[in-house]
Amino acid sequence: MALVEFNGKKPRLGKDVYIDPTARILGDVELGDNSAVWFGCLVKGEGSASKIGSSSVVMEQCFVEDSHLAEEVLVSHRSLLHRCVVESRVLIGIGAVILDGAKIGEESIIGAGSLVTAGTRIPKGSVAFGSPARVFREVSDKDKELFNKALNEVSWKNSRYRLILSSSSET
Repeated sequence: MALVEFNGKKPRLGKDVYIDPTARILGDVELGDNSAVWFGCLVKGEGSASKIGSSSVVMEQCFVEDSHLAEEVLVSHRSLLHRCVVESRVLIGIGAVILDGAKIGEESIIGAGSLVTAGTRIPKGSVAFGSPARVFREVSDKDKELFNKALNEVSWKNSRYRLILSSSSET
């Protein structure tokens, strides 16, 4: 793991945070309790602060810059978040792109491969997808159930990841 100071600002970590050794956390970044940044990610706070709220997970190969993620946000693999706001209990699908000034309302889902253009507002409890992303429907009870299952799964994984600090082997 690399925590990198930028322009006098250092990352700040809550309790029980998991940061994979291949991830980079740079500058004015705050990670809340029980949050995680997985394999190959870059999280930057250069122009303004980036915040990843408690129990939020940024999965493999994501890029997050100058963005605010509230609590229990799941950012799926290869997503890019740039100067945006994501409210609580949101799922960002695989490979989604969220651009400057966009705001994703709580309990929403952004579909895989979607492009949320600059300044777009996705209302609370919406399912949005496409390029550019647009709202197609409200989040259903089934969607909420699947989100809770995914959140529980990544929380379980976070509690199991442990760095091996020694390369000794037993015979």
